[in-house]
Amino acid sequence: MKNSQSPLPPVRFLYALLLVAAAGLLWFLAQPRPGLRIERLKPVLAPEEGTPAPAIPERVRVATYNLEHFTDGRRDEPERTPDVFMTHARDAAAIIAEANPDILVLQEIENGRTLEFLNDQFAEPYPYIYISKLRQTSGEKERLNLAMLSRLRPHSVRQLGFYNLGGKGRPARGSLAAEFDLGDGSTLLVYDIHLKSNFGEAPRNQAQRAIALHQIAADAVSERLRNDPSPTSVLILGDTNVDPDTEQFAADPSLDPLAGSYVDLWRGRPIEERTTIPTRRPGPEGDPLMVFPPAAFDRIFASKNLAASGPWLVSPPQAIQKGTDTANNLTPPGFNGHVSDHHLAYVDLARNPAYVPPPAPTLP
Repeated sequence: MKNSQSPLPPVRFLYALLLVAAAGLLWFLAQPRPGLRIERLKPVLAPEEGTPAPAIPERVRVATYNLEHFTDGRRDEPERTPDVFMTHARDAAAIIAEANPDILVLQEIENGRTLEFLNDQFAEPYPYIYISKLRQTSGEKERLNLAMLSRLRPHSVRQLGFYNLGGKGRPARGSLAAEFDLGDGSTLLVYDIHLKSNFGEAPRNQAQRAIALHQIAADAVSERLRNDPSPTSVLILGDTNVDPDTEQFAADPSLDPLAGSYVDLWRGRPIEERTTIPTRRPGPEGDPLMVFPPAAFDRIFASKNLAASGPWLVSPPQAIQKGTDTANNLTPPGFNGHVSDHHLAYVDLARNPAYVPPPAPTLP
């Protein structure tokens, strides 16, 4: 009598199911999670490893400049050619050189190539260059990024990505954050920002701006606690698309997340001094509907220790009110001396001779 054998299990079918399940699990794990995305940035340009760090000057100048569609002229609109880009870069470099900042943060920058060409226009090029790699709320790569050129060596450069935040009010773009050792046991933390424009529904624009600043303020708190007990000074600067001293934005809550902990350095200054967005009149081909009153959209916020009794003190901001074709509001950058619809703004940080470090903590 022959022994009956049970049928073999469907091994191939089980393996196939396991492979499908594993692939599904890997796909699920690869999906972006809601929340802030923080990533370290690699430099576009930096000295070789082991190069001594530059000395920290007695005065550190920090500037912000929105360069208005600073693209390289490749696969751009027909009038935006490489020659137009090079003209744009040379004219921008002349204004930047007039301010001669130690740390320069930029907005609306396409890629590292544009920064390297811009850097080549300076008599003393910047040794450190960084650019963000942000994404839009749709998930697509952001074409106009944030960037930094620095003569000081940063010991940390990060990007804060907002595109995975939840809710309808999630902000566009993100922020570039750079941290510098000031050589006296203190740290300077600089945030480059470009907040939501005023196109679209006002409540949603305000929500996006406020949520972005809330995330930045929370990150600054975290970094200051990490550096404790060493003091950390914070500057948040860039294009906010808001001027609370103008009638249009008097009740706008966009900047509220910084109230109380930061000083808005343009606040209360006469419009003639604080104008970083000049009025551009319609020329022969201009559009009267695009004429707006002057404003200070390029704002600079300083932590309270910079404005009071910290190791470094901040000066009142200044604007170099050049580089805008105010006679025709449709002139694109790179034509007729038009560099940007924004002006460059800067502040100086100087050592506080009266600073007294807090006593070192003692163990019980």
